Amino acid sequence: MLIRDLAKSGACLALAIAMPAQAAQKGITYDCDTAANHYSDLVLPTPQGPFTVRGQLRLNQVASSDQYVPMTGIAIADALDAPGASSKDAAGFKLVAMHARLLGVKTKDKDAVLQFQQWNEVKGGTEVTHDPIPLPDTQNGGAFSLSYDGKSVTVEFAGQRRDIPLNAATPVVRLTCSTGEFLYTDLIIQGQ
Repeated sequence: MLIRDLAKSGACLALAIAMPAQAAQKGITYDCDTAANHYSDLVLPTPQGPFTVRGQLRLNQVASSDQYVPMTGIAIADALDAPGASSKDAAGFKLVAMHARLLGVKTKDKDAVLQFQQWNEVKGGTEVTHDPIPLPDTQNGGAFSLSYDGKSVTVEFAGQRRDIPLNAATPVVRLTCSTGEFLYTDLIIQGQ
């Protein structure tokens, strides 16, 4: 069963809004930290017109689960009908992390974690499947950007770039994570 950590998300948003203007220019920090088999969701408003979301993403740790893969994602989505509902239309990316031993990969470090980037595309409530792209061993997330012009989202992450069509009447930025700790820093949403 998935459990939403809305209280934590609300507290993070309240802190971001209450931050002094100088600190807000650096962007917000969101420590998306969920226990095994749990889920967290943060939805942020966007300015009218074209905008860009930028930030940094880092995996801090994964939790062990037999049911869920540790992951986080950021997407531009149409505003939700109800809190906790799934997005009907969205475009962004996911970072998936798994212990190498679970994938049958032998490594010197028995606790090694392999990371994968995957495009996040949802159309009419159905997720479009994309093959995951392995990240280099030395890469731990890094910088990302999502730019929305009213017709599509240009997503850049881990040296990859993709344009994903999206027509969101009321766009929001949606961050999700499950079964691990993923740290978003310098998160800024700017109108163009």
